[in-house]
Amino acid sequence: MPDLRPQVFLFFLPLLLVGIAFWAGGDFLTKQLLSLSYRTLDKLQANILPQVSLGLNFTLIDLKIEPEENLTQVQIQTANSMLKRLELEIPNSKFTEIAIAQKLGLYPQIKKLERNQQIQIKIPLSLIAIKAKIEKKQGFSLVEVRTANNALKKLNFMLPVTEVNMLEVMTAQLFNLSLEDVRKLIIYQVS
Repeated sequence: MPDLRPQVFLFFLPLLLVGIAFWAGGDFLTKQLLSLSYRTLDKLQANILPQVSLGLNFTLIDLKIEPEENLTQVQIQTANSMLKRLELEIPNSKFTEIAIAQKLGLYPQIKKLERNQQIQIKIPLSLIAIKAKIEKKQGFSLVEVRTANNALKKLNFMLPVTEVNMLEVMTAQLFNLSLEDVRKLIIYQVS
């Protein structure tokens, strides 16, 4: 009967060498990664939302009011500005349009919102997130802004730029924020 010990040894020796190489290489790679420095914020920033005061001047072209169980969903379509749509949530009421005007700070000057009505408002906002969908072929970007305000939940803008850095600059100018604040809030989708 032939002696199988040398063949078994030749079979397991390469496996042992590969295992030692993975162990040593993994240890080296781990030490290299852990030795890198990472940039961290100087201070803990929890629940700090950028506060802005946004002045808007637009023409109302459509108003959709959808009563639900606890709240009324309101979508306002606009024209003649970069702002294209506002979305509000207001408590259910018999006088929905007056409640909308109050939430937008228009009441008592404007008691009823009508089509082709020119509206000029200044709204304080707490920004949660900015989503920018860049439409390269069409040559514009759709910017959706989410807020933490009680009534005003979402604003949609159309900006005439497709470059990321220009979009950040225009967004910073629109909301009177620093570029750093915009970069913290914005996410991109390119199509």
